[in-house]
Amino acid sequence: MQRLTLMLLLPLSLFFSFLASAEDVWQSLIGRWQGSGEVSGMAATIALQFRPAFGGRGYHLDFENRMRGKDGKTWPFAAEALYRCDAAGACRGHWYDSRGMVLPLNATAQSDRLVVEWGDESTERGRTTYRLDEDTLRITDEVLGKDGAWKVFGTTSAERKVD
Repeated sequence: MQRLTLMLLLPLSLFFSFLASAEDVWQSLIGRWQGSGEVSGMAATIALQFRPAFGGRGYHLDFENRMRGKDGKTWPFAAEALYRCDAAGACRGHWYDSRGMVLPLNATAQSDRLVVEWGDESTERGRTTYRLDEDTLRITDEVLGKDGAWKVFGTTSAERKVD
């Protein structure tokens, strides 16, 4: 009987542990962040803000990136993303950006990071990883090449800003 109880409780324990972990990752991202790095071969200055949405059942991301080419020309970029999360911790949404793109999103929280896959067969496809390293948010952007390989096109780091 004890063995049967253990066999039933272990999967439930792991499931609820996963839910807590996913929620913890999202909660740790809430707030304003500013930083810099390199995107598409250009120096990048970023500002982003994660906040709760949909009465606590989702999240909203505001994102800005000012890229500067080697010629000194500035390329502004802005986007907003909305994620709606279900009871199992799966978060889906859409990305709207200043290029006029609308991309579907599928976010998966892992122990110390949020991995967002974006795009589909009719758009560009890629993924963005938001990883917390102590008080630094490290962001890696990748695009899926025609050869099926992931290629990094952006790496930035941001620090939390207190209002």
